[in-house]
Amino acid sequence: MSDKTFAKIKLAAFFKSKLNIFMLVLIVLLTSALCVSSTYLYKRTKKVQAVSASYSEEQRRLDEAKKEIEEIKSQLEQEQKNNGDLKAQLEQKENEKKQLEEKVSGLQSEIEQLKAKKEQEQASVVPAPAPAVPPASKVCYLTFDDGPSDNTLRILDILARYNAKATFFVTCNGKPEYMKNIHTAGHTIGLHTASHNYAALYASTDAYFADLQQVSDMVKSQTGVESKIIRFPGGGSNLISQKYCPGIMSQLVVMTAERGYYYFDWNVSSEDAAASRVRADIIVNNVLTQAKNKNSICVLMHDEAAKTTTADALPAIIEGLTAMGYRFEALNETSYGYHHSVKN
Repeated sequence: MSDKTFAKIKLAAFFKSKLNIFMLVLIVLLTSALCVSSTYLYKRTKKVQAVSASYSEEQRRLDEAKKEIEEIKSQLEQEQKNNGDLKAQLEQKENEKKQLEEKVSGLQSEIEQLKAKKEQEQASVVPAPAPAVPPASKVCYLTFDDGPSDNTLRILDILARYNAKATFFVTCNGKPEYMKNIHTAGHTIGLHTASHNYAALYASTDAYFADLQQVSDMVKSQTGVESKIIRFPGGGSNLISQKYCPGIMSQLVVMTAERGYYYFDWNVSSEDAAASRVRADIIVNNVLTQAKNKNSICVLMHDEAAKTTTADALPAIIEGLTAMGYRFEALNETSYGYHHSVKN
């Protein structure tokens, strides 16, 4: 009997037994159940692993989020602290601003009061009237307009040589520092406006007094003296002012007196302004000719840098007038004004 035949006989015998068949079925079922369980457990393990991995990732992100939150909280606390400091600084600045505003307001009020007081004092000043007639004695008032300049020191030397006093109607042009020399030498300093610009200073009465105040301040800063003696550019009779403000001279001769000023024109002109440089002998002749048959004279000359021939002529003028019997004095607030007729 072959092995194959024997195997078939044994297999047939095996399946004839119900117990064997039951056992076989049971084994198959158990095996199937085991396979299903194994598959289920594998899938569950995979899912658990995936969930664990997801959990770990989410936990990591959560930790990072917590860290970021802590950093933001720290920044917020710092910002709040900074904001608190800024708020305190702002409150301090607001208080300082309020104090400054109150101080400025007080100063403005004080300025207004001082202005009102000054205006009241100016309004209360009643200048002594100028003498109605010129002095009867032989007196000469030498006057020099438009300086100080490079000629001033030379003019002062000549005046000192002849022991003659004079009056300088100054501007802020040229050499203002020489005002000290004029004052120290005992001469009178008069105001001739700061700019000597007709268009600007004769634009209005306010413009004139603003310009006059500038030269007044300059004189006071240089000499310590507040001069009240003035000469209008062009004189009280000038018509140039009419081009800029009709009627202004009629107003100014009144307003200057109301403010305590004394203005002076002249009755003898050297005519050294007829050209940029007039010959010295002509200047001398002009003065001496016009001075004849007068008891008192106020002589117009100029102290600009270009007027060197005026300084050249001065010794002969002084000697000629001395020979006529004149003495030389400086103008003051009691001097006769030698006023021209106002034409504007």
